[in-house]
Amino acid sequence: MGRWIVSVIPQYVSNRVLLTGYRILAVFGIPRFIRRRHVRENRERLEKTNWNFWNEKEALIENQSEWKNIRFGVGRHLNMCFSGCEIIATFNARKALGDRVSLRDMVDLIDAYEAKGAALWGLFGVAPTVIAAYFRKSGFAVQTADGAEEAAVEEIAENHKVLIVTAYHDKKDITAQIHTVCMTRNPEGKFILHNAYHRDEKGRFDKSRPYRTFWEALSHLSGREPKLIYLIGLGKGQTERQKKQEDF
Repeated sequence: MGRWIVSVIPQYVSNRVLLTGYRILAVFGIPRFIRRRHVRENRERLEKTNWNFWNEKEALIENQSEWKNIRFGVGRHLNMCFSGCEIIATFNARKALGDRVSLRDMVDLIDAYEAKGAALWGLFGVAPTVIAAYFRKSGFAVQTADGAEEAAVEEIAENHKVLIVTAYHDKKDITAQIHTVCMTRNPEGKFILHNAYHRDEKGRFDKSRPYRTFWEALSHLSGREPKLIYLIGLGKGQTERQKKQEDF
């Protein structure tokens, strides 16, 4: 019975219902006075790290578990390590698309999602549909697909070099939680996961090895059985239709 209970949401709740629930939980932003404190603290703490994401052109964030000291959300136990994967995926995607993103940009990005997007004040991270809205408002071309729409997913994956993927870690166990990552394509067209807890031969956090297909890459998102919830394909430029849909 216990095993059946934890499988109810990933097995029987549609992705669209889940995404709607996320958006409802993100209606109320985090209070401004808390956000102001987080901006100050996060800037000071990030300046004390020796991370190279801000300076090295090709470096993307892979080490979410080391972000315990960076604030996101309401509550003592909430931080970027606990529920900041969507923010890291957004930062990585912007950089992969050619944006020059700085330490200050990361601080501002956390603040922007705390103001609008933090699901249940950050306990459940950032609503995936808000990420798509953020990129539309930022002037990028955006295509999205429900994870159950395999044809649409494959079309988006084949036509974009930068993707944001939201998936269950385990399609049979909601307690394994949900993870959002940036996925890029290398010059050979293969798919690479970022911030998916991969380590190199020396035990350091690193990007994943290239995978031949999108679905193969997704299957290596966790050590369990991932299930796609939502896919965002990103590119430069924006259609007139998208400009009318800006709602971030």
